[in-house]
Amino acid sequence: MIFYAWTALSDSDPAALGDSDPGALSDSDQAMGDAAPTAPDGGRPGLPRSSVAMGISDDRGRAMKAGEETLGSGRAVVVVIEAVRPAMAPRTLAPCYVRTGVGWLGRCTAAGEVSWDRFFIRGRPGDLEVPGRMGS
Repeated sequence: MIFYAWTALSDSDPAALGDSDPGALSDSDQAMGDAAPTAPDGGRPGLPRSSVAMGISDDRGRAMKAGEETLGSGRAVVVVIEAVRPAMAPRTLAPCYVRTGVGWLGRCTAAGEVSWDRFFIRGRPGDLEVPGRMGS
């Protein structure tokens, strides 16, 4: 069974996604790297700083709708949705969700619509050696 975990992010800080989830940045954000313009506070405009809303759904459409509502309210600048599957953590057997490697990045367009871009998270070396682990 696949679920869709979504997180709405606000403000500007290049490290918010860059360190934790490089796959969530658009190609243009990654290509700009250090050359991207900076905001007065030193951050890059349009890159997120903090989570303002999150959830999990068994329906991608509902997750996208919830993300679109948060973007439309102006509380968030970007929404990240990732396909996840239920799993158990090694050693503790605590229930958790594991990334499947595919996600969607939602942003408002100039026309006020939400544009969704699909992205893929590459696994790290050794991920195949540990069952249930991919890019985490």
